[in-house]
Amino acid sequence: MLGSPQAAFPAIHVVGTDGKTSVARMITALLRTAGVHAGETTSPHLQHPGERLRIAGRAIDDGALAAAGAALHAAMPEVERQVGQPATFFEAVTALALRTFADADVELAVVEAGIGGVGDATNVVTSAVAVVTPIGLDHAELGADLEAVAREKAAVVEPGGVLVVAPQPPQAAATVEAVARERGARLVRIGDDAGVRWRRAGPDGQVASLRGLDGSTVQAWLPVIGAHQAVNAATALVAVQAFLGPQELDPSVAREGLAAVALPGRVELVRRPGEAEVVLDGAHDTLAVDALVTALGERPPARQCVVVLGVGGGRDAARLVERLREVATTFVVTQAGSPTSTPAADVAARVVASGVEVIETADVQGAMAVAQRLVGHGDRLIVTGSLHVVGAVRSLLAGAAAAEAA
Repeated sequence: MLGSPQAAFPAIHVVGTDGKTSVARMITALLRTAGVHAGETTSPHLQHPGERLRIAGRAIDDGALAAAGAALHAAMPEVERQVGQPATFFEAVTALALRTFADADVELAVVEAGIGGVGDATNVVTSAVAVVTPIGLDHAELGADLEAVAREKAAVVEPGGVLVVAPQPPQAAATVEAVARERGARLVRIGDDAGVRWRRAGPDGQVASLRGLDGSTVQAWLPVIGAHQAVNAATALVAVQAFLGPQELDPSVAREGLAAVALPGRVELVRRPGEAEVVLDGAHDTLAVDALVTALGERPPARQCVVVLGVGGGRDAARLVERLREVATTFVVTQAGSPTSTPAADVAARVVASGVEVIETADVQGAMAVAQRLVGHGDRLIVTGSLHVVGAVRSLLAGAAAAEAA
């Protein structure tokens, strides 16, 4: 109904459990500095739906979003009549993004999958390069074990294409390698064939030496926190090299692109003079919370650490609490924004069982009000457990800053 816009451009398809948005944003930053006119679609958004659609590194504006939505709205009744069921929000946004990219004559689309791979709405694209970020057991509908999940995700690679794979658990790694052989794809394993040679953490980011394809090396400043983000940067570098050709991405261009990366809600630091350091991170599963706590271990110690925690539906709240209690002195729990999110009382019960002090609140605004009264200079306030919670807090902080400026 929309004219098969996905046929108008090749794609780099990013699948996996964690780190997809970070890798996609890094890929787009590298492409932009290399002069490639690229579109990018990621999910979920933090504060505004337009964040999901980016062209040349910028979110589309409200006018463009409304125009694209109108075209989609006109086609939707007939689509749903023929299919026999309503389209999901994610299916609709994916279609809207691909149509927008085709209208903008992009040379390439960077497409982040939703929860799946082969069966995901994004798998209509032709992926010249497929990227598999770290895989975990995140959604039961994808399979009961890592092998099933890995096959669902890795099989998006086109026959004869390139499959760039981040470090994986052994079961997932073996399955991904088997899929690459079956599809006749070139397999590039981050950590073995390419990856991080060394890194040095700083107060606002890190310097890393990244080994790319064919022995190429890029030493770059990464304005992001955590060893996992250096691995994501190496993954993105290799994906872009695989698409352009390793000799077509000059090291100076790669350095410029990586230095321009911005990842809201991913170990994002917010500081104001004389106040507590605020860390915003949407960690919602075991892999992500492990990465967050490890990254915080590289930060200067805080006098105390208050964690504002809201957990999405179907998530392992007990595991999140278990890991976060290593850094938390107090939890302030709340309800994440989604209607299906875990009730605050259930999260609070998990904290009580862990032996850490907990305060239960009704909503995110109340949670932040309580947390901010508890912390001061030299303390740390962590907001985590759900990107819905992080997005709401970013809006609150932006509103407060605007009020102060006025």
